[in-house]
Amino acid sequence: MRTFQRISRLIRPSIALPVLAVLALLGLMVGVGGCEGPHIRMDSVNVNPALQDVPVPAGTDTVKFKADHSYSHVSAGFRDMRHVYETDYKTDEVTSFYRKQMPAFGWTLVEENLVNGIQRFMYVKANETCYVSIYDDWGTKIMIQVLPKGGQPAPAPVRPAPMRAAGK
Repeated sequence: MRTFQRISRLIRPSIALPVLAVLALLGLMVGVGGCEGPHIRMDSVNVNPALQDVPVPAGTDTVKFKADHSYSHVSAGFRDMRHVYETDYKTDEVTSFYRKQMPAFGWTLVEENLVNGIQRFMYVKANETCYVSIYDDWGTKIMIQVLPKGGQPAPAPVRPAPMRAAGK
C-alpha cells in the first residue's frame, strides 16, 4: 500500500495529463502518416492471359483476381467474359488508369457515368463491347465484362440492404 501511495504522489494529474495528450497526438500523427495506400503507376499494366486486350493495374500484391466471381466463355470467335479484381488502389486512381489505358489497347470510349458510387465505362472495339465498373466495397473492386457488340451487361453490383430483425 505504501508503494502505491509513493507512486501516486509522483504522478500528478497536472503533469500526467499533458504528457499523455502529447503521446496520444504523436501516435495519431504517426498512424495517419502511414495510412496512405499504394499509387498506380500509369505505365504499369498487367495482362490477364484470358483477356489480353484489356489492361489491369499492375501489382500482384495490390491487385487480386477474384476467380469465384469471374467467368470466361469463348465460342466461335465470340467472347463472353466477366473478370472481377480487388485492389488496394483508390477508386479515383483506378478510374484515371482506365481512362488512359483503354484507348492505348485499341478501345474507344462510348459512355461514362457515375451512379450510386459506381463508376462505369463502356468501350467498343471491332465487334465487342467492354464494360468496366469500378466501385468501393470494403476495398476497390474492378469488374470487367467483354460481350459481343449489342450484348447486355449483367446488372451493376448492388450493395446489400441492411438486415432487419425478424418479426418487425
